[in-house]
Amino acid sequence: MVMQTACRTPGCVPLETVIAIVFPRLNRGELMPGIKESDGGTFKTNILLPLSEVTRDDVLDALPPGFQGGRKTWERICLQLRDLVFGRIGGLVGNGDGIEEIQDRKILAEYLKSAMEDYLIRDCKAPPLGQPFDDDDGGGDGDDDSKNNENVNENAKNNENVTRKENIGSMEVIQGSMQGNSNFIIRRNDSDDATNQDTHAASSATHPSSNISSQDKHK
Repeated sequence: MVMQTACRTPGCVPLETVIAIVFPRLNRGELMPGIKESDGGTFKTNILLPLSEVTRDDVLDALPPGFQGGRKTWERICLQLRDLVFGRIGGLVGNGDGIEEIQDRKILAEYLKSAMEDYLIRDCKAPPLGQPFDDDDGGGDGDDDSKNNENVNENAKNNENVTRKENIGSMEVIQGSMQGNSNFIIRRNDSDDATNQDTHAASSATHPSSNISSQDKHK
């Protein structure tokens, strides 16, 4: 039996193909050595593609060697998961060679490394979706998750300092310098304006204007 199913779990492909092979119960043991489901059970596997895109090679990659032509091994599973994770990281922050994109990938990789360590400590029990590991799940310091989050925030802050760039209209402010082709105005603080006005007023009182009108001259 082959069917297409939808997956709503975050990070999951939207559509995948499920293959189910039902074996008769003959009480003869495994009909196919190494396939425990072949003793009257149902073998299930999935392909992370819509049904319309599945090829013969995809099916063989999803079946263990106990099936004729099957190529599914732990090595292939691990490589598939690795490539899936790397692809998601690149999709989120980019695969470019720029300093900022590389730093972003490092931030995500460090967090995933810490998360997998917590996952192993807790006997591979995942936390609720979108939630940190519970301190009561066992193993490790109870502040591990908060420390991980602090490290991620600190790395993100350092990343901003590497190439800080802010767009203002068609002008860019890059590490304190300004460049662009638009007009811009530099204003003093209000306190500076008030100080300058007071200074100007005091100067005017001390040095009266020397301008004399033409009528005063004729007098």
